[in-house]
Amino acid sequence: MKKEPLYQKIVTDILAQIQAGDLKPGDQVPTELEISKQYNVSRITSKRALTELENKQLIERIQGRGSFVAEQQQPHSNVILFILPFPNNPGLGDYAQGISRFIANTSYTVQIQTNAYLSQLDAKKLSSMYAGLLLYPEAGTSHLDILYTLYLEKFPVVVLDKKIESIPFPFITSDNMQGGYIATQHLVNHGHKKIIFYTTQNLERSSTIRERYLGYLKAIHQANLEYHDSKVVNPDEDNSSFIHQMKEEQITGLIVENDINAIHLMKEIKRCGYQIPKDFSIIGFDNIQAAELVDPGLSTIAQSFEEIGYQAAKQLIQLIDNNQDIHSVVVPIEMMIRESTN
Repeated sequence: MKKEPLYQKIVTDILAQIQAGDLKPGDQVPTELEISKQYNVSRITSKRALTELENKQLIERIQGRGSFVAEQQQPHSNVILFILPFPNNPGLGDYAQGISRFIANTSYTVQIQTNAYLSQLDAKKLSSMYAGLLLYPEAGTSHLDILYTLYLEKFPVVVLDKKIESIPFPFITSDNMQGGYIATQHLVNHGHKKIIFYTTQNLERSSTIRERYLGYLKAIHQANLEYHDSKVVNPDEDNSSFIHQMKEEQITGLIVENDINAIHLMKEIKRCGYQIPKDFSIIGFDNIQAAELVDPGLSTIAQSFEEIGYQAAKQLIQLIDNNQDIHSVVVPIEMMIRESTN
């Protein structure tokens, strides 16, 4: 276990005294020299601890007088904003259930809005209305202006599913690279020599899809296969020519970015007169309910959406209540083998 920095221990101890009421607003906190003697640390370390407490607006440092416990500002709200692009489509992941399970024993409530809601707010208004933000971004580059301002203002934000490019918010995500790896490895182990990564998104747009693709490449490399390729398609167009081309090129395995697009592709393949898994073996991602109900059943990488939601709520409330840095969490995945693979 990583050892806690000395300055952080001092911050934690003084914060605990403030929360317990041992140090009240207006009370003087120990000086740099007193802290140095009490904890047997350098003046630099004690000064850093006091600076950290000041940055968190827990103390006020008055020139020539010392440091004093600040008047504690109460949160403007106990409502957490959850931005979700598909709030009315639980088939794409029940994050809200995991969030609700964690906050049930807290004083917080959750309000769910779509990504468009962020366009109606600025950072100042959002931070005045909500205690924190849980964000499922449409893309890693959406709403960078408001999000970066929230980051600079140290407003509590936790991201689900993917990373925000260039803004180091803590994030909760599935082990997407491992998912891409074991899906591809499964096809390799069943004799497939030509396997393609099939997606409707540019790999640059989503860290989630990109990591799945990298897992695919890792398995291809490990198996010493000469062939690898990614195919970016428009799901609204007729892809029958692409399907016939795959057959001609003897491509037999497909790793698809998610179950929705995998099921759509399976329908197109059958419409073209081919059979699954005789002609093409297909693996999706997410393990949505339809993956088990479609014929043939879709092999897929299962994500625990509820666990992602639970961990996200846990980390956010810890960030709100303790005002401490938290760490990103990677949630394990599981391979679900059904009839779409051989």
